[in-house]
Amino acid sequence: MNVQKITTADGSWAAVGDHRIYVNDLIDAASRPDAKMTVGFARLDKGESMDISFPYDEVLIVTKGSYTVRTVGGETLTAGPGEAIYLPGGTSNASWAEEDTEMVYVANPPEVYAEHVAASAGA
Repeated sequence: MNVQKITTADGSWAAVGDHRIYVNDLIDAASRPDAKMTVGFARLDKGESMDISFPYDEVLIVTKGSYTVRTVGGETLTAGPGEAIYLPGGTSNASWAEEDTEMVYVANPPEVYAEHVAASAGA
């Protein structure tokens, strides 16, 4: 595989359920089978929230706005532009956008991410 520049125009935005949360996987098991991670962009409208629990590790890198995660242990972490939140696989958390928010997400391993997304779409 060669070094590449990838933009949001190279993927497509998809809504997450009935939320005003949109994701755009740019590197994933389907588009780049040799990649060792999934990478994409997310946009969330202010006030959008969801409970998140993943079987894979994920890092959320905030590029605009503010995003808060409350851990199952009650700790509240808020990240703004230039900050990241690490979500270890298997943890359960509540999360919400404090304002209109944009972020980059990185998930690993990519095949577990793909299985989780496929199962969620069928639910």
